[in-house]
Amino acid sequence: MDVQEILWQYGQGNRDFSRLDLQNINIIQAELMEANLSRTALDWANLSGTNLNRANLNRADLMHAKLISAQLIEADLIGADLSDADLSWVNLEGAKLTYANLSNANLKQAILTNVDFKSANLSGANLVGVKLNGANLSRADLSKANLSGIDLTGANLSRVDLSRANLNGADLSGANLYKADLSRSNLRNGDLQGAILQGSNLHKANLKGANLSGAQLKESNLNLANLSEMSLQAGRLSSQIDLSSASLVGANLSAAILKNANLGYALLHQTYLIEVNLKGANLIDVSLMGADLRGTKFRNSSLCRINFTETIMPDGSVHP
Repeated sequence: MDVQEILWQYGQGNRDFSRLDLQNINIIQAELMEANLSRTALDWANLSGTNLNRANLNRADLMHAKLISAQLIEADLIGADLSDADLSWVNLEGAKLTYANLSNANLKQAILTNVDFKSANLSGANLVGVKLNGANLSRADLSKANLSGIDLTGANLSRVDLSRANLNGADLSGANLYKADLSRSNLRNGDLQGAILQGSNLHKANLKGANLSGAQLKESNLNLANLSEMSLQAGRLSSQIDLSSASLVGANLSAAILKNANLGYALLHQTYLIEVNLKGANLIDVSLMGADLRGTKFRNSSLCRINFTETIMPDGSVHP
């Protein structure tokens, strides 16, 4: 079936184009709203500017397809293959993309508000400048994805894979990152105010200059992470940070502001805490074995049952 036949049939009221072979088809700026294209082969197709609002593209093959500036509001793309597709400037507001394959897809400047990406594969995808407010990304694979400057305010990212992802300057305030994998990710200068990071993996993550005001990092893995110059800037959320029972072995917290932080039962072996502000912090049952505390301030902190073995104290002396 060629382009003219599809458009003619659509004009006559036919909406069913499912299971067709439409590889390499060129349908630019067409009207295909609510069309049924489920399981249709559209790989390498050009659908740029086409209106596919509320279309059924369930399990469709859209590998390498061009969907630049296409309208896919509330479209059904469950299980669709969009790997290596160009979705720049596309509008996917409210679309269903659960279990979809978007690996290495270009989603630059796309509108992804309230999209359901649960268990979708977005590894290596370009998501620079996208709008993801209210999106569901739980259990999605975003490893190595470029999310620089992205707005993920309040997004559901529980158990998401963001390992090695670029989140430089990203807004993750209020996001749910429960048990998320953020190992080796770049979160430099990111806004994580009030984010839920309980049980998350931040091994070797770069959080330099990040705002973690009110973040919940209880039982998280921050071993060898860079938290230098981390701040608890005053904002709309509580400034207290929960690091209780967290593992910070070998982490760099130099010049971090941890006023009133909860570090109870945390593991801080060989951690760099140089020039850290720990005023009013909870340090009950903390292990600081081999940590470097030069210049650190403990005023009004709760210091009880602390392991200072071989610790470099604030005055530079080494505890026996």
